[in-house]
Amino acid sequence: MKVELLPSSIPPTEAQFLVSFLVNDEIAIDAGSLGLVSDLQKQERVRHVFITHEHVDHIATLPIFLENVYVPGPDCVELLGMEDVLDFIHRDVFNGRVWPDFFALSTGDDRFVTGTPLKLHEPVIRAGLTITPIPVSHCVDTLGFVVDDGRAAVAFPSDTGPTDVLWEHLAATPRLDAVFLEVSFPNGHADLAATTGHHCPATFAAEVRKLRRDVRWIVVHRKARFAAEIARELEALNLPRVEFVKPGVAYEF
Repeated sequence: MKVELLPSSIPPTEAQFLVSFLVNDEIAIDAGSLGLVSDLQKQERVRHVFITHEHVDHIATLPIFLENVYVPGPDCVELLGMEDVLDFIHRDVFNGRVWPDFFALSTGDDRFVTGTPLKLHEPVIRAGLTITPIPVSHCVDTLGFVVDDGRAAVAFPSDTGPTDVLWEHLAATPRLDAVFLEVSFPNGHADLAATTGHHCPATFAAEVRKLRRDVRWIVVHRKARFAAEIARELEALNLPRVEFVKPGVAYEF
């Protein structure tokens, strides 16, 4: 399985402002920076976009992406997420004011996008990958995704604070290789992290101890202003197999 966190800037840096993971070139998890990929052929290979939740850093370039890859005809991108999130995207983004209503324009044999609601804990198979949506603990309803290609499984918890359901699921997941887990704030902002449904290094460490499996822990979603402070605090914990994500780098599992 190949996984890439798409960069939020050009040239790529470790600063992360937006969220889009690319899996095996055909699957995207979130569309924060998806529409900014300068290689349009790379965008065109993405046929399924899984949305974790509606916050803008996760959907910011979805309209631009759909416009970039549109080709007249019945074949179109599939957007997958919780039903209320799909409704929100239609109502508040593709509403004819913020952006043209690509859902209403997708009729007959000429389509921009189609929406597929997901149900918690019910896996779907797309592009040869089994993808299971698991609820996590953010300030709005949010999905994490567990992606399995039959040889390896990788978890994308998305934006979350302390949770249990995900770790219970992962404890029973065969072939688990890696978890892309967020740390948004330093410990000095632990109250803000708790209020907004994010992690600081202390709660990240507590989550690592919950899983009790030998996996790679790849740190994502460091707020740019606090990235260096978060890194120092995490490194001081000496947790095994913890690393910081490198945007634009293809990870192989």
